[in-house]
This record gives sequence, C-alpha cells and structure tokens, in this order.
Amino acid sequence: MSNLDRLAQKWQQCFTARFSTCDLEDRVFEMLIAAYTQPDRHYHNLNHIDRLLTTIERFTESLQNPPAVRLAVWFHDFVYDSQASDNEAQSAKFAGDLLTNIGISSELIDRVQQLILATQGHQIDPDDRDRCIFLDADLAILGADPVQYQAYMRSIRREYSWVSDAAYKVGRIQVLESFLHRDRLYYTDLLSDELESIARFNLKQERDFHRD
Repeated sequence: MSNLDRLAQKWQQCFTARFSTCDLEDRVFEMLIAAYTQPDRHYHNLNHIDRLLTTIERFTESLQNPPAVRLAVWFHDFVYDSQASDNEAQSAKFAGDLLTNIGISSELIDRVQQLILATQGHQIDPDDRDRCIFLDADLAILGADPVQYQAYMRSIRREYSWVSDAAYKVGRIQVLESFLHRDRLYYTDLLSDELESIARFNLKQERDFHRD
C-alpha cells in the first residue's frame, strides 16, 4: 500500500460514523493533498500530518471526540505561509467552509475550528483532554531522537529561507525559550513521561546552537 493510499484510509476514518461516503469527501482530500505537497512545505507537509495521526491513534480509547481531533489534524496547517500571521484563522475558516460542503454538522465543525485555533500559541486547557492530546501530538517532534530533530531544524529553517540568518536566530531563540519557560511541554501523561526530558534537551541544544 502506498503512503497516499494509507493516508486516504486515515482520511476516511474521520467519517466512520456516516452510512455512506460522499464524492465531495474525495475532492476535499485531493485539496488537502495539494496543500500539503506545495514545494515550500518542508516540514508542514504530509509527513507531519501522518506523524500526528499516528500519534493520535495511541490515544484512541481516551478521545472524547475522535472525528473532531482527526479532522483538526488534517486541517490545522491547511494554510501555511511562513510570512503570514493568520495561518490558524485561515485554516479554521477553510475547514469550516469545506466541511460544511461535505455535510458535517455545525457542532462538529465548531469543535474542529476550536482545536485548530488552539495551535496559535498552543493554547492549552488542562481540562480539555482532546485539546491536550491534539496539541501534545503536534509537539511530539520536539522529543524526537537527535537525527530526526536535526532534520526538523533544517526543515523549519528552509521554510523561513526568506529570513536572514541573524534575524532567524533571534526569532528562533525566542520561540525555543517560550517553550522552555513552560512548566511542562506535554499535558498527557503518556507523552510527558516519554518525551518531556528529551524535548527539553533538544530545545536547549538548539537554543545554544543559535547562540554560538
């Protein structure tokens, strides 16, 4: 099975509660694939979506609203422009428009949009388990092994290739320190136990790299 076929199956998992599939679902899937395979998507691409969905699967029994979380994964970076500041809002808007066309309920769409908007600044609500799982999955890359983390660093830099080295270092250090200043990076016990210490080590290493 190709990666695209596997992702198509994961896309259809979002609609398992429906009695039949809709041709529009396939058209939206094609739009998602087109968005995430744009040439400037070095990190925020299909590999990113695949990793998030794989991580989410580890929490299947804990999710309160699995379709909303899965759809939020698919749409949260639908719009990604490293020079823009409203990617999350634009992604949430497109999610609303496209899911409405498919026939998804307004209640489910509202929840998907809430989760997408939470990725702006990673707005954690410890009492919202689905949000914690979704945002923790989005940050799982921070706790990757050194080789994967180095690849992540390079990919992010390529997405900001329009920024000078000096300006990038300043901005990136600010991002890294904003994470390091948090009491905790992960709010699910599973990912906190597995990744917290590794992620903090990776963040400190990258910060020191940019300071040199």
